[in-house]
Amino acid sequence: MATSGGKDSAAMALWLRFESGLPNDMRFVFNDTGHEHPETYAYLDTLAAKLGQEIERTPSPYTFESLCVEKQRFPSKMVRFCTQFLKVKPMAKWIVDQGFSDPVLCQGVRAEESQRRAAMPVWDDTLGDFDGFYDIWRPILRWSVERVFEVHRRHDLPPNPLYKMGAGRVGCWPCIYIRISELRSAFRRDPSLLPRLEAMEAKVAAASARKGASFFAPEKIPDWAHDKVDHQSGATYASIRAVHDYVLQTDQHDLFAHEGELTDVPTCMSRYGLCE
Repeated sequence: MATSGGKDSAAMALWLRFESGLPNDMRFVFNDTGHEHPETYAYLDTLAAKLGQEIERTPSPYTFESLCVEKQRFPSKMVRFCTQFLKVKPMAKWIVDQGFSDPVLCQGVRAEESQRRAAMPVWDDTLGDFDGFYDIWRPILRWSVERVFEVHRRHDLPPNPLYKMGAGRVGCWPCIYIRISELRSAFRRDPSLLPRLEAMEAKVAAASARKGASFFAPEKIPDWAHDKVDHQSGATYASIRAVHDYVLQTDQHDLFAHEGELTDVPTCMSRYGLCE
């Protein structure tokens, strides 16, 4: 079962472990991007204790940072490679390596979260990733968010503390789709966030043929707030420092809202639903 530390995957894990009545052997797996909030790592330990079972971590040749260095850029809406390399491929390889007989991958995604997820089937398959063939089951696809939190209450497990800090989602921290309101709160709560992202930008820029990189795509903040120029194309973009200054100084509407959302929960919209 794909387990991220988010509310939906946690509710799914509790329901499958204690309420589903399924006799199947269950394994809980976390795809670690190396770019998660410390609260999420701590919460996974809390969830594992509640489940009475280890949450295993898939080995991956990349962290979010090392993947961006290799790609010489950060992911964006148009070039969204992060989920594939940090979630899908490590999970698919882990399943194949275990040598399971007729494995089923359970994903805690819900139709209410986006139009794309609303179009997903409850049962699906991997289309043969890594020469493996296994079913995908989304048991909570039609659940409401109220039902998700009710499962948490029934099992005396608070949701990930990040939700109480204003996070709309739990996954990469921060995700490229984070809302301005969430990013503003994150910068205010965590003084180490800006220097961490600045250091990451510097590493990716040093590896890039263009010698420039921006954590967020240029369109995420207005052009007038950009502070960098791509000397090959002449296009402007914003460093994370410029984004930081913009989000702390503006009260404008959230410009990071993702197209097609049905609620206020932004996600990576992965077909595989492994981010949350």
